[in-house]
Formats: sequence, C-alpha cells, structure tokens
Amino acid sequence: MFVGEPNAAAWKLMMDNPIDHKEAVSAAFEKLGGKVLSYYFGLGDGKNYIVCELPNDNELIQAVYLMRLPTGLLKDYKIVELMSSKDMSKALVKSKELIELENKTNGVTSNK
Repeated sequence: MFVGEPNAAAWKLMMDNPIDHKEAVSAAFEKLGGKVLSYYFGLGDGKNYIVCELPNDNELIQAVYLMRLPTGLLKDYKIVELMSSKDMSKALVKSKELIELENKTNGVTSNK
C-alpha cells in the first residue's frame, strides 16, 4: 500500500483538474504487471491510500516509490506491505515458537 500526503501545490493541481485518481494510475500499474485494487483519500487526514498488487520485485517496487519523490508534491510518502490475517496468525505461531526456543537456549523457564 502506498500512502501519500499531498502538499498545498498538489491540492491546487487536484482542485484545478479534478479526476478519478484510481483510473488515472491504473493503466501505469498494469504496464508494470500490477493492479490497483483501491485508491482512497482519508477523511480528515488528506492522505491518499493506494492498495495495489505488484510483482514480487523489490527493484520495481522501490522504483515506483522513488518516482514520486522528485515531484515535490508530497509532504510525506511511504510504502506499507500488507499481510492477510491468515498470514499474521502463522507469524504469531512462529513468533511464539522462536520465543520458546530463545528461552530454552537461555535457560529461561516458561511461566504459563
């Protein structure tokens, strides 16, 4: 998910030319082998949230991120990699196993 916070100049551009931003960026993502799943603006925070699928290619993902930085139209910009609730439950199980292994290695007994 890309999260951007437009600055005053960006808001002026958007107000002067109001368009559906999801439609505008979808073609570019498709050319990269990706897909825009949703494009939202946060109520009360002015940020945009683009949930997308991109090929598992770190260079491509970083290139998409970097292409917005030189425009100067964003006050803040970041990428958040999302995971499903199902994958998170697997990560929680692995984390518990790692904690138990660490405790066993360090001679710590469990307080269940």
